[in-house]
Amino acid sequence: MINNNKRIPVHILTGFLGSGKTTLLREYIEQGSAHRTAFIINEVGDIGIDHHLTQRLDGETLLLESGCLCCEVRNDLKASLLALLNQDTNEHLEQIIIETTGLANPAPILATIFNDRELSQAVVKGKIVTTVDALTAEQCARDIPEWANQLSSADSLIFTKTEKLSESDIHRLENLCSATNPFASFYIKHPNTTATLAQAIHSTTPPRLLQDTHEQPAYFSIRSMANHSVIQTEAINVESVDWQRFSIWLSMILYRYNDQILRVKGILKDSNTGNYVLLNSVRKILAPLEIIDKETLNSPSLGLVFITRGLTPNDITASFNAFDISPN
Repeated sequence: MINNNKRIPVHILTGFLGSGKTTLLREYIEQGSAHRTAFIINEVGDIGIDHHLTQRLDGETLLLESGCLCCEVRNDLKASLLALLNQDTNEHLEQIIIETTGLANPAPILATIFNDRELSQAVVKGKIVTTVDALTAEQCARDIPEWANQLSSADSLIFTKTEKLSESDIHRLENLCSATNPFASFYIKHPNTTATLAQAIHSTTPPRLLQDTHEQPAYFSIRSMANHSVIQTEAINVESVDWQRFSIWLSMILYRYNDQILRVKGILKDSNTGNYVLLNSVRKILAPLEIIDKETLNSPSLGLVFITRGLTPNDITASFNAFDISPN
């Protein structure tokens, strides 16, 4: 029976086709980090392969096949999560890791977790970890919309296949990824390093927006992808807001621009309560708000950052200013 007093973190491991997700998962298991962990492995096709590569003696490994978690088999995901939680009669389970297909968009998976009443009482969002193939990242940024969806959703990025890259190559890769997701932490998968996934999942780095936000331009972008749209990051430097008006505006802007908004992250002060609030949205899926201690932040800057696709520069900032959200 599910214990509603113990919410289990659900981590999502995603990344484009061939970027090394299953290799990282196998190493995570082999190094002993997967104690009291259940796995859900999603594959597209009638024959499942990856789950055979992650068999283990303790815990559970479930295969969801013939469809992608972000579309056809979301009901299966809910059923699998509930089954794992109900089977955990001795409350040994400490985390669940979902490995998605190489084409998955993490946002609908989060919606399944956040928007289902039964699940939201039993599980909590963990880390979204995205693997980035260092050899194909620039091409993927130009040509693959799914790559941007996965990258912009991530809390942590793991660069794989970096053996032949120079320091300048790594720096260029970091700049490319930062333009798409300025929030994520970076980890480099070295040939003899097996702790990468454990580091990405269990990192306790304090929440942040852009590093040195006050020195960043309010808007910057990377070049177009296959559908000729532009990934851009727009920062709104505001410290305190009227939270009721802000909530109305945020809901309106998320639904107005729909899938053109890939990610929103913000640390703001509620002018009515004095609380500092962390908000985090992937597409229109807003995670539960967190009240945080400002002293724990690793950046003094407050405000909002939007990762968007195909919007005119400063569209969101103009809307924010017109809505008069900041307190008088």
